[in-house]
Amino acid sequence: MRDALPAAAAAALVLAFGVAQALTANVFPDLFIYRYGSQLGLRAQNPYETAVVRAAVAEQFPEDDPGPDSFVNNCGYFLPPGAVVVYAPLAVLPWADARYFWVGLNALAAFAAGRAVTLLRPPGWQPVSGLIGVVLPFLILLNFLVLGVVMVGQTPLIAAGCVLLGLVAFDRGWGVAGAILWALPFVKPHVALVLLPLAWYLGGWKRAAAVAAVAAGLNVMGAFFVGGSPLFLRDYVGLVGAGHKAVAFNLAERAFEMTSWNRLLFVVGGERWLVEQSAATMLLSYAVGFALVAARCVLARTWPSAAWAAAVAAALSVVCPQVLAYELVGLVLAVPWVRDLFAAGRRGWGLAAALLLGAQLIPFQVADQFGIDWHRPAGAMAFALLVLAGPLRPGATPER
Repeated sequence: MRDALPAAAAAALVLAFGVAQALTANVFPDLFIYRYGSQLGLRAQNPYETAVVRAAVAEQFPEDDPGPDSFVNNCGYFLPPGAVVVYAPLAVLPWADARYFWVGLNALAAFAAGRAVTLLRPPGWQPVSGLIGVVLPFLILLNFLVLGVVMVGQTPLIAAGCVLLGLVAFDRGWGVAGAILWALPFVKPHVALVLLPLAWYLGGWKRAAAVAAVAAGLNVMGAFFVGGSPLFLRDYVGLVGAGHKAVAFNLAERAFEMTSWNRLLFVVGGERWLVEQSAATMLLSYAVGFALVAARCVLARTWPSAAWAAAVAAALSVVCPQVLAYELVGLVLAVPWVRDLFAAGRRGWGLAAALLLGAQLIPFQVADQFGIDWHRPAGAMAFALLVLAGPLRPGATPER
C-alpha cells in the first residue's frame, strides 16, 4: 500500500494541526455548540432554545464588546434531533478530551479524502502515479478550507470521510456499515439529501432505503431524548426555521461565503432578486437539479459512470441548499470524475474542472481585494454546470 503513504502523511499533518490548535488556542466553537446541544438533548432539555446556547457560548468564548455581528449573537443549535445521538460520544467526554477525539476523527476522514482518487474506479484503471499521485492528497487536505473546518469544528470533512469510507464498505459487501456511515452526514440533511438518490443509483433501492432508515432511526431516537416523543420532529421544523433566520450569517444578502444559487441571484440582481431559502424552496431546488440530471442522461442516451454520479451529487449539494463555503470540502467526491477525465484524454474538461475546484481555495478576503465578492456562488454554479454538461462516461461508452 505504498500509494497510500502520501494520503497518510497529509492526514498526519491535519492531525498535527488539530492537536496544535487544541493545545494552544480556544477554538472549535461549532463543535462546542454541537456537543453542548447533544448534552442538553440527552438531559431531556431543549437544545433549540437559542438564549441558553448563546449563554454557554459566551462563557466559553468571551468577547469584550459583542456587537450585532459577533459570533455569540449569531449562533445557535440547528441540527436535527438525530445529531443529539450522533454527538453523544463527544457529549459524555470532558471538553478537553472531546476536542482531541474530534481531531482524531478529522484525521481519519482526511486520510479517506486523500484516497478519494482511488475510489469508483472504472475497469482497467491504473493508479495515479508520479508527482501528481504524491502531491494530490496534500492539495486536497492542506488548504484553508479543510484546515478551517477542523479549527472551527465543522462537519464537512468528517461527512465526506463517511461517504468515502461508506463506498469502501459497500464495495466489500458491508452493507450495514455502509448505511450507517452514509446516514451520519444527515446531521445536515439539507446537504446530505443527495446521498439518497446516489445510493439508489450506485446500489439499488435497498441501499437507499437502508441509509434512509438509519437516518430516520437516529432522528426518532433523538426526538425521544429531547421531547419524549417522535412527534417532537414536527416541533423541530418550526423551531429551527425561526432560529435559523435569526442568524445574520445565514442571510443571503449578508453571507459573502454562501455558495448557493440564491446568493448568486442576489449578487446579480440585488434586493429585487433576494430569495431567502426555506425548506420548500430547497426541495424545489433539488427537484430542478434532479430533473436536469435526468434530462442530461436522456439526451446522452447512456447511463453515467459512478464517478460522474458522485460528482454531480456533490455539485448539487453546494448550490441547491443554502450553505456556506466550508461545505465545499464535500466536492472531494468529484475527484474520481476529474481523474477519469484526464485518464481518458479529456484534458480540456479535466483542466476546467480542476481550475474551478482550485478557485474555491482562494480565500474570500483575497478575492475581495480585487472587488470580487461573488466567486463562491459563481464558482460553485460554474462547476455544477460543468459537471452537468461534461462527459458522463469518460473513456467508456461514447455518448451520442
